[in-house]
Amino acid sequence: MVGVRLAAGLLIALAVGAQAGGWWLLGGAVVAALLAFCVPEPPALEPNPARLVAATRLVSRLALVPLFASVFAAYLFPGQLWAGAVVALVVTAADAAGLRLARYARAWLLGILLVAGAGFVALSFAIEPAQPVTAPHFTIGGLFAAGAVVFPLLPRHNPSWLAGSVTVVLAIGAGALYQLGPVRLALSGVPVRDALAALDGQVLNPLLAGVVVLSTVPAALLAIGGAREELAWPRASVACGLIAAVAAVLLDPDQALLLAAAAALAEVLVTAVLSMITGITARGVIAAVLAVTLLAWLPPVYLLGTVVAVAAGAAVTRRAGTPAA
Repeated sequence: MVGVRLAAGLLIALAVGAQAGGWWLLGGAVVAALLAFCVPEPPALEPNPARLVAATRLVSRLALVPLFASVFAAYLFPGQLWAGAVVALVVTAADAAGLRLARYARAWLLGILLVAGAGFVALSFAIEPAQPVTAPHFTIGGLFAAGAVVFPLLPRHNPSWLAGSVTVVLAIGAGALYQLGPVRLALSGVPVRDALAALDGQVLNPLLAGVVVLSTVPAALLAIGGAREELAWPRASVACGLIAAVAAVLLDPDQALLLAAAAALAEVLVTAVLSMITGITARGVIAAVLAVTLLAWLPPVYLLGTVVAVAAGAAVTRRAGTPAA
């Protein structure tokens, strides 16, 4: 899931991260990677705390579905809010019907997306930007806010994948910032398309459309599948998919990314705090402190929405030790 999730999320995270921190989007990616590295493994807990962890994990995964669906709509059907809902409904139906992405399919997708990303970076630095590159202005809030929006796209518990993912974010983010500058990038609703336009690469738009489809649709399918694994009744994933479809209509891609960031950080915070029941570790403390810090720089409405969703999700998650049906 890592490759397609990162590719699909970066299609909008470049703009939201630049809006938050300008050039410090790159520094925010490093902060996000530090947090992802420090996230502790979920501990063995009593049923009620374990259900809370499962509920935060459910919400964190489900919040990715409207994100990827709205990104699909923004790039391929601009102004057509129904397109995001259709994607969410299609992947929900596909998951309910038993469709799963085989390992070889994920490998092919990862290879294609890596080639596309490498091509974008090469083009970005091969052509002189139309405007001069400005020096970055450091703001501590921008650094942490940018880290917050990048975090839900990064893998955890796998240092090799994490190192590769943050390298991709730094390379693609640097290329987009070099071509568009932080202001133009921050104002873009479709940053990769606008970067290609700055490169006079509109001829590549059909290829970009293919990248959008190959990243967002599989990423949404994998996200709804991950949410299903946390449910006491797997068929409840259909109801979750309907909720995701409504969210895809109501939320712009940048709003969906902020909600996904709040949900992912809340999951980390709950996991880190509860892990201290069995023993306080340096990684657990760092993860909790960083999660609180990054959450503090997100608009409170998204944290409130996450809390409400977790409270509702606790009623439908599996009890600790109960196998998925």
